[in-house]
Amino acid sequence: METKKIFEKHKSDILSEWTEAVFSTYPFQTTGFLRTKHDPFTNPVAAMTREAAGILYDALSGDDTDVQTVKQAIERFVKLRAVQEFTPSQGLGVFFLMKPLLRKHILPEMAKGAGDVPACYLELESRVDSLTLLAFDIYTKARETLADIRIKEIRNQYAQLKRWAQQLNESSPLN
Repeated sequence: METKKIFEKHKSDILSEWTEAVFSTYPFQTTGFLRTKHDPFTNPVAAMTREAAGILYDALSGDDTDVQTVKQAIERFVKLRAVQEFTPSQGLGVFFLMKPLLRKHILPEMAKGAGDVPACYLELESRVDSLTLLAFDIYTKARETLADIRIKEIRNQYAQLKRWAQQLNESSPLN
């Protein structure tokens, strides 16, 4: 069977299982909400996860997916995880959750057909690694931006406290 047809055949199963795996990384109280609310305004986390899953899968399948579209979807998804209470490995480890799903669904189908299955499949897993590295770059930049914002906020608070202390000192009856 042609690789493209194999990917089309298993798309909905893999996307469903991957989004469920991503949702399971959230606290138990949150997972029900993520699974049941489909409105992107009330549940942006689930909407961005599903969007990223579809575009990520299309990029892995070798579809002619626009590089900028892939990067934007990964960026939205990764930035969301960067501001949440995840360690870097938890934030980005979800990309590696795709590999067991590909081994479960895609590899057996590839093995049925003729051709160089190991090379073709290894190329597929290499794409997962490449997309994860792209996500890592985006995640790191987002965390740096977040840290810069926090530092500026602390500096502004310190400057404000210093001004108030000076005002209090100047208006003190002891001066």
